Amino acid sequence: MIRIERLLVRAGDLARLVDVSLEAAPGEAWALVGAGGCGKGALVAAVAGAVEAAGGDVVVAGKSLRREPAEARRACGYCPADLGVWPAVSAGDFLDLFAAAVGMPQARVAAERTRVLAFAGVSAGDRLDRLAGGARKRLLLGRAVLHDPPVLALDDPFRGLDPHERGACEALVEAAVLAERTVIAALDDGIVPACFTHVALVDSGRIVARGPAHPAAFAPGRTWVWRVTVARDAPAARECLADLVPEARAVDDHTVECRIDPALSPPATLVTALARTGIGVESCHFHPPWSVQLVPPRNVPVPPHDPDGPAGQGRGPAAWG
Repeated sequence: MIRIERLLVRAGDLARLVDVSLEAAPGEAWALVGAGGCGKGALVAAVAGAVEAAGGDVVVAGKSLRREPAEARRACGYCPADLGVWPAVSAGDFLDLFAAAVGMPQARVAAERTRVLAFAGVSAGDRLDRLAGGARKRLLLGRAVLHDPPVLALDDPFRGLDPHERGACEALVEAAVLAERTVIAALDDGIVPACFTHVALVDSGRIVARGPAHPAAFAPGRTWVWRVTVARDAPAARECLADLVPEARAVDDHTVECRIDPALSPPATLVTALARTGIGVESCHFHPPWSVQLVPPRNVPVPPHDPDGPAGQGRGPAAWG
């Protein structure tokens, strides 16, 4: 479990996080999305105790970072955005140092180290400063789960991973959710995989919207770009959809692009409407993925938090783009 209470984090005179509160229960995986520099990486680091809070508190698995910092840090598996500089240190020694730091029983270390090295695809003697980017990231992810912590804090966990490695990382998050662990991750590309159960939008050091990992959680009033490809006659498909969505236009002879509010016009309803008029649908999807659309462009003001939004968590930003 993670409970963040009115957190304030500074970098010199600059406030990186301001009055941030969030609660994540066991079995929840939260994806933090937002434009570069918005503070999502600082929030993950604060949960792990890797940066010092100037105010507020973070409670990790029942342990307060303010009152019980050592216990709280041990309860969290942290994967930073990059490995940093570890000259002439081997992968095996790197994991042994971490195991000692978190107080792992010596009887468990060898088996867990072997498991992590296999996940990372490296040998115990491989030097960290000679590892490729993907291997370095896999080793960091493996180190985060080395001591089987109840909480995972992951900063940009997919950086440098190829599609196969990305799938392995998603499986790791999914396994943590199934095992009733709590995960919080900063995602730099804004694409939220299905392994995440919740999404929070961070902007200018604040959480401005949050909800389950589905676009309808950020409605009503929020529209998303949705694209449908039909076998033929896109103008007819546009006419069919025009009365069901706020906006629809034919991109070409086979493609219609719409703005939809999933709470009012679920995609399944739109596909059914097309099928009933005899228009064959070849594919449909949010374009780009809806979670990318959630991230505001830089220099665009974000509306203030709305306490009357869904589940009392705000309606999220107005439509952008």
